[in-house]
Amino acid sequence: MRERLTRVLESVRAQASPTAMLASRWTPFLGAFVALAAGLALAVALSLATSVDSEEAFVLQSSDGARFVAEVNGDGDVWVLLGHMYPTKNTKPTHRGIWDQFAERLVVEGYRVLRWDFRCHGESPCVYSDRPIEDVPDIYREWEAAIDYAIDQGAATLYGIGVSMGGTSLMQVAAYRDEFSAVSAISSPNQFPNKPPKDSDRATDEGFDKIEGLSTVGEIQAPKLFIAGARNQCAYWQSNRYFRAAGEPVRFVIYETDLHGTEILDDAEIGPDAVGEVLAFLADPNGILGKEKRNLAPDADPDEECWPPEDNEDDVDEDDSTRD
Repeated sequence: MRERLTRVLESVRAQASPTAMLASRWTPFLGAFVALAAGLALAVALSLATSVDSEEAFVLQSSDGARFVAEVNGDGDVWVLLGHMYPTKNTKPTHRGIWDQFAERLVVEGYRVLRWDFRCHGESPCVYSDRPIEDVPDIYREWEAAIDYAIDQGAATLYGIGVSMGGTSLMQVAAYRDEFSAVSAISSPNQFPNKPPKDSDRATDEGFDKIEGLSTVGEIQAPKLFIAGARNQCAYWQSNRYFRAAGEPVRFVIYETDLHGTEILDDAEIGPDAVGEVLAFLADPNGILGKEKRNLAPDADPDEECWPPEDNEDDVDEDDSTRD
């Protein structure tokens, strides 16, 4: 980021130098313009430079103009894109940092990792309000921008992994973006949020927009991996719905746990197995034959369906929001 700021400032100085200005016959007209451009360039550079805290972070822009903070780890042309979850009781605040442990493992395995803070999370600013839930319906745009960035940077193979709302939005995007060679959703609801937040300016007579994965998962052509904890509220049932609706090849792995999202991957007990499942999937997505289910919680019944709890998402700080 500092190098980018330095390059911008050097460019501005070169354009505004007396020698450059005197060499042009348009000097009387360009003087004011150059000064204005210099000021604008400096302002933009400073805003970008101060919008992130880490040396690795940079700014991307979504299709609606929203800026969000991202970072790339590792090298190579095989990229893994990671979309994080909404805050939970055990994991808040929630941002790209929840991937730290898993991202390090991916880098060791030779992958290049792109992760980011969804709008209104982490270092990325909000668009609609200071309540992250109101920005959730548009986080699919960050996936689109991340895909474009990875392709522009020379990605030859692209994988996508999302936890909770990150997986829901991935299921939505992967239905119409065919750059992914494989996708995975961990503890992901079929839609999010479950109902409009209180007093939202975005809620209309027609309802509140949602990210929606279940209606689109059948259109995803790439191999799919779903992972959920059998005691994690409705994540288990909703992941099973994904599994049933998805086309082949697809695998559903069920753990006897109430952990959610990256909590599963980072857990000392089941984490090694879950990480191994994901790494094996990335290494050979087409190794899945048809529809496969690996159930490590045999007493759980995925057909005993439930609907997301009635708790309102606005009460995220007071309750267990693993429903996202």
